[in-house]
Amino acid sequence: MNVVKITADSPQEALEQVQEQLGPDAVVTNVRKLPASGMKKLWSSPQVEVTASAPEKKEDHGDLIHQLNAKIEQLETQVLNAPTHVPEAKPALPRKAAEMLEAEGVGRSSPEAEGIMPAVKILEKLGLLPSHARWLSGQASSFLGYTKPRNLQEEFGLVRETLCDYWHQLVRRHTKPGNPVRLMVGTPGTGKTTALCKWMTQEVLLRQTPLRAWRLDGQGPNTAEFLSVHGEVLRLPVDRFWDDTEEIPEDTLRFVDIPGISAGDKEARRALVEQVKELPLTESYLVLNASYDLGLLLAHARFFSVLPLSGLILTHLDEETRWSKCWNLVLATQLPILYLSGGQDIPGNFQPALPEVLFDNFVKKGQDQATD
Repeated sequence: MNVVKITADSPQEALEQVQEQLGPDAVVTNVRKLPASGMKKLWSSPQVEVTASAPEKKEDHGDLIHQLNAKIEQLETQVLNAPTHVPEAKPALPRKAAEMLEAEGVGRSSPEAEGIMPAVKILEKLGLLPSHARWLSGQASSFLGYTKPRNLQEEFGLVRETLCDYWHQLVRRHTKPGNPVRLMVGTPGTGKTTALCKWMTQEVLLRQTPLRAWRLDGQGPNTAEFLSVHGEVLRLPVDRFWDDTEEIPEDTLRFVDIPGISAGDKEARRALVEQVKELPLTESYLVLNASYDLGLLLAHARFFSVLPLSGLILTHLDEETRWSKCWNLVLATQLPILYLSGGQDIPGNFQPALPEVLFDNFVKKGQDQATD
C-alpha cells in the first residue's frame, strides 16, 4: 500500500497535495498539528501533517471472497467477545446530533488525535463498530475532495452523505442487468417466504406487474404450502419445477423460493450452489432476521457468502430497535440492504430500504435509547 505524509500550512492545502500524489481514491488515515519550533512560535501558525494511503488494486473474485470472509469472521469474533460490562451511564444526550457532540465537549470538526471525526465518534457511541468508525472517518475526510465542514452539523451531513454514496456504489456493483430471476436464501425461521409473499402482493396488486413464482425443493422438500395458497389468492401460478424450455415474457418478474438452510450445513450449501448454477441469470438475496444478535447475523452472512449475493433483506424489524445493526451489516458484508420487512400481515410492512432512512433511523433510535 502506498502511504505518504504531507506537511502543509492548512488541512485544505494538505488534502490537495494528497489528491495530486495519490489520486481521488486516496484515504486519509491521520491528521495532526505540528507546532512551530523555537522563536517561530511568535509569528508562525501551526502546520498540519496528513497521513494518507492509496487504495489497493482490485483482486480477483476468489481473493475478494477470501478477504471478505476473513473480515466478517474478525468482526463476528469482535462482537461475540465484546465485554458485557455496561459503563456508567452519562447524562442524557440532547436530541440533535450536533448538540450531542457539543455536550460531549468535542470541538469543531477537526479530527482528534485518534484520527476519527467527532461526528463518527458519536455514531460509534450509538453502536457502530470501532473498525467501521475508523474506515468511515477516513472515507468522509476524502469524500469528493473533502471541503472542510464549517460546523458540527455540516460534518454530520458529510458523514451521512458518505455512507449513502457507499450504499449506492454497492447497489451498482451487485445489480444484474435486465430482468434476472429473484432468489431468496437464508436460514429457517427468518421469514423468507412471508417476505416473498409481501413482495409478490405489492407487485401484483399495486403495480399490476406480470409475475411468476416457483416453490422449488432443495436438498430437502420445500414444505412452504403457504406460498402456493397465497399464489391462488393472487391468481398467479406457483410452479413446483423449473422448466428451461418454457418461454416466459421478458417483462414478467420471476421469484424463486427454496427451503431454508441451517448455518453450518455445508452439504446443503453445496447443493444450493449447484442449484443456483442451473438457473438463468439470478439475483440472490440473503434474508436475515434483524432481531438476531449481530454476531449471529455476521456468521450467517459468512456462511452464505459462497453464493453470488446481490443484497440483504431484513425481516422482523418490528422486534428490533438497534438500527446500528443495519450499517454494521452493510459495511461488514459489503452488500446493500435492499428491503425491510416487519410483522406477519400481508402485504404488511415491506418496503425498499433507502440509505438516508437507514442512517436517520440509526441516529434517531440511538439517541432515543441514550436518553432513556
